[in-house]
Amino acid sequence: MARLLKKLAVLLFVVAGISGMTNSADAALAIIGNPANSLEGISVTDVAMIYLGKSDELPNGETAAAVDQYRGSPVRAEFYRKVVGMSQDRLDAYWSRIIFSGKGNPPRVVGGNKAVIRWVAAHRDGIGYVSGVVLNRSVKVLLIIP
Repeated sequence: MARLLKKLAVLLFVVAGISGMTNSADAALAIIGNPANSLEGISVTDVAMIYLGKSDELPNGETAAAVDQYRGSPVRAEFYRKVVGMSQDRLDAYWSRIIFSGKGNPPRVVGGNKAVIRWVAAHRDGIGYVSGVVLNRSVKVLLIIP
């Protein structure tokens, strides 16, 4: 039942975007993946674990290659606030500790919304986040965050 509701929510979001409607759904964040990946959805917790470097796997066991938007991007600030629960300053401090201890590196920064879509579309293991208004058919929506 929960899976059906998630698919319905994604379908409604896509239909609203295609019809050109301007509403609060347009301001939503979309977690995207490559269409060739078998993953059909992902939880906020799984996304947070990947973006904090605590996991490099998607829930289906495939490798995850997360990409980030540029520092100062409003979409990036919203993503880290809603998904990870951190401000940019707190995130910087977190990654400083992780890098210094040799335990990992932050996701690769590729640019803004369009760059993230291009990168994820070109990499089977790609996962990223974008504003819902820029979605296209080159990527698969895994999760919508209002």
